[in-house]
Amino acid sequence: MLRELRRRLAAGGARGLLAFLGDGVRAQLVKHETLVVLAKPLDAIAVPARRGGVRLEPIERRHLPALRELNRERGDLEGDARFAADLDAGYGGFAGFHDDELIACYWWADASMPPHRDMRRLGLEIELGPHDAYGFDLYVHKQHRAGGTANDVLYQVETALHERGFARLWGWVVAENTSARWTYGARGYLPMWEVRRTRVLRRWRSRRVAIAPTPTAERTPAERKQVAVWTSPSTSSSSSSRS
Repeated sequence: MLRELRRRLAAGGARGLLAFLGDGVRAQLVKHETLVVLAKPLDAIAVPARRGGVRLEPIERRHLPALRELNRERGDLEGDARFAADLDAGYGGFAGFHDDELIACYWWADASMPPHRDMRRLGLEIELGPHDAYGFDLYVHKQHRAGGTANDVLYQVETALHERGFARLWGWVVAENTSARWTYGARGYLPMWEVRRTRVLRRWRSRRVAIAPTPTAERTPAERKQVAVWTSPSTSSSSSSRS
């Protein structure tokens, strides 16, 4: 770091050094991120061409020790407390096993459960109806991501939720996470709107932004069906502020 400061001073003088330091401070004080809110109708669940050999079980308290190991693998220091609290709140979940090893997890909530923290914390503005589910905290162990594992987990989750009577599954993905966006897109999740978030000091502000629709001629048959079924006035843009 000291070498970089000397280089900046030599190249741009005191003004250049101050500009460099100012950029660093701003990067620490201000952060921007964009989330893409997704939805999928559960009457169109495609069977993956490749299955990942995953067995799903509804998450119970006995799964928490194995989930702790999964949280260690992904460096999620708050995951243990969060998962225990999610069970206490009555949220549903699935643990994914390869043989006897827990390699994946997925959580969900519906309108009968306490409002999920993401709605307030992230400003998602998703309003769950009686036949809607909200999916969150999907994670697949990095050593088991090849071979269609994530696709297989989502297929089994979608099927299980449809069998429970849900007609639509909501979720979100970070806009810059291209691999996750590709996986969800391949499974028929449709981008509904974006949430653009800005953090100044410790305060987050969220703004919902409509996504420009794909021209009809460029849509796949699945996208045309989803647009016809799910696009509604609730997808128009609005704004909100979150702490």
